[in-house]
Amino acid sequence: MSERKESTIGKEFTLPELFRFVAPPVVTRLLVSLLSTLDDSLFVSRFLGQNALAAFSVAMPWFMFVDAIGMMFSSVSVICSIKMGEGKHDEAKSDFSTSLVFLLGIGAFLTLILSLFLHPILRILGETEILMPYAEEFFRVSRFYLPLILINYVFNSFYVIAGKPKCSMYASAINMIFQFFFDWLFIVKLKIGIAGAAYANLMGSLAVTLFAVVFYSNRSREVCFVKPQSRISALLKLIFRYGRMQAITSLAISFGSYVTNRVQLHIGGEEVVAAYTIVSNVTFMFMNSFFGLISSTSPLVSYAYGEKNARKLARACRQTVILVTGLMCLIIILIMSGKGLIIRLYLTETSSDRIRQMASKGLTIYPLSLIFFGYNVLVQEFSNVLGKHKTSLFLSMMENFVFQNVASILLPYLFGVNGVWFVFMTAEFLTFFLTAYCVYVNRNVYGYGREGIATFVNN
Repeated sequence: MSERKESTIGKEFTLPELFRFVAPPVVTRLLVSLLSTLDDSLFVSRFLGQNALAAFSVAMPWFMFVDAIGMMFSSVSVICSIKMGEGKHDEAKSDFSTSLVFLLGIGAFLTLILSLFLHPILRILGETEILMPYAEEFFRVSRFYLPLILINYVFNSFYVIAGKPKCSMYASAINMIFQFFFDWLFIVKLKIGIAGAAYANLMGSLAVTLFAVVFYSNRSREVCFVKPQSRISALLKLIFRYGRMQAITSLAISFGSYVTNRVQLHIGGEEVVAAYTIVSNVTFMFMNSFFGLISSTSPLVSYAYGEKNARKLARACRQTVILVTGLMCLIIILIMSGKGLIIRLYLTETSSDRIRQMASKGLTIYPLSLIFFGYNVLVQEFSNVLGKHKTSLFLSMMENFVFQNVASILLPYLFGVNGVWFVFMTAEFLTFFLTAYCVYVNRNVYGYGREGIATFVNN
């Protein structure tokens, strides 16, 4: 039996089979987001107050910067999928191991930077005198687990390629159990403040990293630890080529978050930031499931691309569109129907009526942006894995840098606090038209159009 036939991602899936295949990563992303929401917003909001929640929100651009690095290096999974489609399995394993070593070094460097320049960094992010003590307390602990966060981006992206997508769900369940327990222990029981959330993150990161190390140490896996390659520069060029879209997107989101925080602090102070944090965190918790779905199907697309199998590629694209549509409808229904429960979970009886009213309005408007968001993310990711890096980058920059920031400044200026809730929808709506144009233009390049032409096969 050839290596191609043994590769799980080389299989042709029916729609029900693909649904079962992607369900664990989708649930995993949802659990990870749920955990982050419980940890970084719900626990903090209920037991430490709105200022602690606002402080964490203002510091989010730093975590998005870290996310940019992790997302870029997780693109090594796309590189390895293509190489596996070409039959280069040993080289793919080596790329996997090399990327982990390099990420550990980057994480250690970021820890050093935070240790030396913590206060100036928080000032640049926009922490006020009221919020600064909370932010400093959290970062004094969180800086030490940055290397673990980074390598887990790569670990999580390879469970699917290793043919065990359920393991990503198991890892996330372990992470959730550890962090939830230690959040309760440190914040609620021991009352050590916002540092308790950071210690809980540390414990969860250690647990999930140990799980991954045990998994990838098994030499019988389709992907496992091997000796890192010495040609690091060649691999880094490929990672930059395939991962720059995700990295620049995260950086653009980071900058957009910075702009949004500044505008909200100006027009309404800490209360507006706290209300927006609740709405955006809940929505993002569900949005993350889109990334779980698309990151699970993109290796199938990239494998078919490596095989130059136009029929298999077009089939995977059509099936993914169907799944994204169903997921979008489900998420909007869940958020709308659970709005009252969400507000009761986040806010206590001592919370101001103003925050309650703003959060309720935001949860009615903000989630409707998902109608456009899912398709935009799908096209950007698939364009990237199919070699249309400039197209993917263009769409991402227009969405997250141009449209998002212009709307963040203009809409609150014109409509006050009410304009805040339409910023994300406006950016996604405008991006959708550019996305539809790019899909139409490339219909005969990859064979998903009606004509069935796929010119990439002959290139």
